[in-house]
Amino acid sequence: MKLLKFFALAAMLFGMVACNNEKTPEPVIDLDTTTAYNGTVSVIVAGQEISTTNSVIEIDPSENGKSFNIVFKMIKFVPQMPALDITIPAVGYVVADESISFAAESTIPLCLGGEFPQYLVTGLKGTITANSIDLSLKFGEFQTSFRGIIVK
Repeated sequence: MKLLKFFALAAMLFGMVACNNEKTPEPVIDLDTTTAYNGTVSVIVAGQEISTTNSVIEIDPSENGKSFNIVFKMIKFVPQMPALDITIPAVGYVVADESISFAAESTIPLCLGGEFPQYLVTGLKGTITANSIDLSLKFGEFQTSFRGIIVK
């Protein structure tokens, strides 16, 4: 009987040690649907900052749930450039308690149905909170940033 109590006590202690009470943080946005943000895109061209307000980007989650696409809607790097939708594909992210951090070092963006290697994305980093997004990157030689709020 003492042996049975010993094993019961040992099993109970083992169960308490093996139990993990840490919760996985919940994402601050729904990563199963596309989320749009309205804000300002700033691009450095020939040493001058060109800012465009009322710009839109979308966070478009991948099917595997491990990355998302960032879609710049109708972006222009210089006034003479036609407005284009440019997608940065498969951006990895990390969910924290009150934000989502993301980064990519060298990614070929997609535009007009194909790759856009002349605007290689480097140094992409950013943060998503419950209501906003803030990111910076280089599209080719153009230092670019976006700061916006969620469109509800």
